[in-house]
Amino acid sequence: MYRRLVVAIGLAALVAGPLAAQDFEIGPRLGYVKWKDATGIKGAAMLGVDAIYRLNSHLGVGVRFDVARPGTDGKYFPAQMSFNDTTMIFAVSQPLTVIQYGAQAVVETGGAFSLFAKGGAGARTIILDPQAAHGRVNVSDWAFQAGGGISLRAGSGTSVKLEVQDLIYTNFRRADLSPVEPRFEPTRFPDVVPYQPAFDGTAHNIYAAISFIFTPGGGR
Repeated sequence: MYRRLVVAIGLAALVAGPLAAQDFEIGPRLGYVKWKDATGIKGAAMLGVDAIYRLNSHLGVGVRFDVARPGTDGKYFPAQMSFNDTTMIFAVSQPLTVIQYGAQAVVETGGAFSLFAKGGAGARTIILDPQAAHGRVNVSDWAFQAGGGISLRAGSGTSVKLEVQDLIYTNFRRADLSPVEPRFEPTRFPDVVPYQPAFDGTAHNIYAAISFIFTPGGGR
């Protein structure tokens, strides 16, 4: 986790070079993520922060950090408990903490009303509920972003951005999030539990957000 974060910050700093206050932007971001259904993660709010160094009026590089507290969809994690001749089936869910971090680049048209595109690379860490998880307590791997939106200048050194991103999780395995121990997996009456095919691969997740950007030195 930390090695990927250090690499992302180092790459952004290397490209940016010496910083000047008027070229530095920072601001909070609030949005909603609709994770791919097959990931087993329910949609949730995501809070983040962007720090961007402006190379010129059209190009910037920087870092991002995001955190969300979604839950899992119990239909993907069924469990059974048997007592003598009685078997009960449960849909088991758990709260998660999703953390994303990485480097990013932004290209925009400039002006009071600006269109922009952004992309980046970094990592994600999904922290499981310690009371529900067995074995692993977190899962980390690469994460990428691609998207764009509009930027509205609200005053000297301030702007509001509306954006939509594709949050791309590579090497995603839904089974890594399962809180169900193998001995509780439903095997007695498999026809009672709707079949859910396993998901292993790349997950595309839609993120819509608003951010408030501040430039300490007033901007270029």
